[in-house]
Amino acid sequence: MNTLRRLAQHDAAYLLVFIFLISLNLRGPVTGLPPLLDRISQDLHLSSSQSGLLTSLPLLIFALFAPVASWLTRHFQIERILATGVGLIALGMVARSLGSLSTLYMGAVLIGAGIAIGNVLLPSLLKREFPNHIVQLTAIYVLMMSVGGFIMSSFAVPLSVFAEGSGFTLPMSSWSFALACQGLMILLPLVVWFTCKITQHHTPQINNTEVSPKLWRSVTAWQVAGFLAVNSLVNYIVVAWVPSILVSYGYTDSTAGLYQGYLQLAGALPSLILAPFIHRLGSHRRLCLIATGLTWLSIFGFLYLPSWSGVWAVSFGFGVSMGFILGLSFVSLRTNSPKQAAALSGMAQLIGYTLAALGPVLIGALHDWRHSWDEPLYVLLVIGFLWMILGWMASPKPSK
Repeated sequence: MNTLRRLAQHDAAYLLVFIFLISLNLRGPVTGLPPLLDRISQDLHLSSSQSGLLTSLPLLIFALFAPVASWLTRHFQIERILATGVGLIALGMVARSLGSLSTLYMGAVLIGAGIAIGNVLLPSLLKREFPNHIVQLTAIYVLMMSVGGFIMSSFAVPLSVFAEGSGFTLPMSSWSFALACQGLMILLPLVVWFTCKITQHHTPQINNTEVSPKLWRSVTAWQVAGFLAVNSLVNYIVVAWVPSILVSYGYTDSTAGLYQGYLQLAGALPSLILAPFIHRLGSHRRLCLIATGLTWLSIFGFLYLPSWSGVWAVSFGFGVSMGFILGLSFVSLRTNSPKQAAALSGMAQLIGYTLAALGPVLIGALHDWRHSWDEPLYVLLVIGFLWMILGWMASPKPSK
């Protein structure tokens, strides 16, 4: 009841709107770039490795900046840090729309830093302000991430095509115009921040010195962190390269971008199903097998039945997002205190985004070497099988 009363207050309502509009921009700035990679690569004469770095660099910054975001909470209010993160994303999206390789990389760094702040602090803010509605609000939070990813992925190529055929003389390339239009979405949380009353609170400092050393020696911690890390690795490899893979199969870049949009939108479905019905769907291990199995089957389908790529995009988005939500729940279910959960979350993010940053670059290099997408997809099948095993080990054992 106390939480419901808080929701009735204007400042709490504004805070929720601010949180959800931030989450709308935590995936799209990364997933909205790959549909344009072929156009960018042709215009700037990039190799597959250089193109892969454009999508990997934000992920590397996620990993490197996560401890910094946690450290900042010792000195500043969480709400103010989040607003700064939104500003960094906005600056990054402006920078990468300027049309050169250097500004693309600069934009990737700024976007990565801003998203890292959101990834680290938004769950903490929800837990602090709305402790009795964490599952429901997290479901909406993940849903908004998926919606943002769908919008930016699906409209990237159409916006570029519109710029080419508009008849207007633009001071930028068509793909720069598309990236600039994507940046309009980040203005939404900034408007809320500057125009609405959002009460700021100090939070107590958290000392992780007693938790972290034990955590890094824990088999359970490595299982959970490994499950989340491989989830990030598989997800960002596919998000980075599936448009190029589909174009190589004969799809147009518009259709490839649309299918990647399907992938992002399908990622919203598990949050709508798991939040209200998770206790009726069986053990966590069974759910984990469904998520990892569906993801593996989708990769298999991309390789051997590419004519059904729209179906595989939807099933992949559903499976990998379901695994992500389960992995986040394991952080709480397999720890004994909020302090341990926070430390395990940071550990998983550091490992996961480091792997996710390296994955697209290495897969791009493998494609450059073999001149085919078959070998990269075989590698993904192996990684997907390992993810199944990690999911079984990381899942809480069914209660007797």
